[in-house]
Amino acid sequence: MYDYICETPVVLREIIENRKEITKEFVEYFKDKNIEQIYVLGSGTSYHAGLSAKNYLEELLNRKVFCMYPTQFARSEKVFNKNTLVIGMSQGGQSLSTVEGLDAAIAEGLYTAAVSENPTALVFEHADTKTRIEVGNEKCGAKTKGYAGTTVTLMMMLTELALAKGITDQATVDAYLKRMNKVIDNLGNVTKAATEWYGRIKEEFLPAKRIIVVGYDGMYADVLEGALKVLETVRQGVTGYDIEEFFHGIYNSITDSAHIFYLASKGDYKPRVLKLIEILSDWTPHNYFIGSPEGVEEYSDKYLLCDFVEDPLFSAWEYIIPMQVVACLAPQDLGINPDIPKDPNFHVRIGSKKLDGVRDHYPAEK
Repeated sequence: MYDYICETPVVLREIIENRKEITKEFVEYFKDKNIEQIYVLGSGTSYHAGLSAKNYLEELLNRKVFCMYPTQFARSEKVFNKNTLVIGMSQGGQSLSTVEGLDAAIAEGLYTAAVSENPTALVFEHADTKTRIEVGNEKCGAKTKGYAGTTVTLMMMLTELALAKGITDQATVDAYLKRMNKVIDNLGNVTKAATEWYGRIKEEFLPAKRIIVVGYDGMYADVLEGALKVLETVRQGVTGYDIEEFFHGIYNSITDSAHIFYLASKGDYKPRVLKLIEILSDWTPHNYFIGSPEGVEEYSDKYLLCDFVEDPLFSAWEYIIPMQVVACLAPQDLGINPDIPKDPNFHVRIGSKKLDGVRDHYPAEK
């Protein structure tokens, strides 16, 4: 898992460099279609990847992008505009809920596209086009490089389509790509700093039974993804909240057993994070600030102070890394092998995936 975290910059660069080939089928199919709005469907990391891409896509396309869980889309969403593209994403490709969402879109006469790392993905059989997430098969349960890889794949799909449709121009795209690459070039520095920081906090963190992740703005997807990654691997209770939501009641539940990670990206909420830590320090000593040094007047060994690029559209690739490092290294120190599910047959028993015996290291369906 740690190797996959370290590989993230490489795979992101390769996806961007090979974007025209990766997105060719998608662009060719949809370049002459009238698309007025987009739904991005996915569960878990795929859903979070859609959220991470949403702000960029809406800025680029000047069109509304909705991110939803596939089952909610299939069972309750009313789509009144038939010029709608529904993109179903599943890194492993075998999610039955994503299939349900795509099938519901087809039944409504909407355009559909499937996205997966799996070259033989089940979701590819339920959409107009298929697009590969070129990150390789992550042979561990908790996906890391696949999160950013899914996000940038989705971004490249719609970027190339926008160029083909004349929605944007090459100069605008080149400016975005320059910003993306600046963030990608910094990921190694963040990984190194996060690894050193984990070494400082691990003795305090490892006994944690209640863990909270808070953040805001473009990093909210990282709040959800970071909480999921730690929950999947450390296997304790973890929740993630938008910081304003945290202000509106969650703070009442904080006791000295709470361990709180703050994704304090640049913006007007950052000073309020520092104020929040000041207040909550009377209730819990376990406060882990993650952000750039700017504006931080009091240093703590529990803080990860690192020179983040702080790009509002793309720094989610940076801010997820500290949570991925915790999710990777803590279970090793706790004697947990996160690659082994609590029940390897769970998805078969509950009917949530059609397993193929290769993806996600689960046995084939009997």
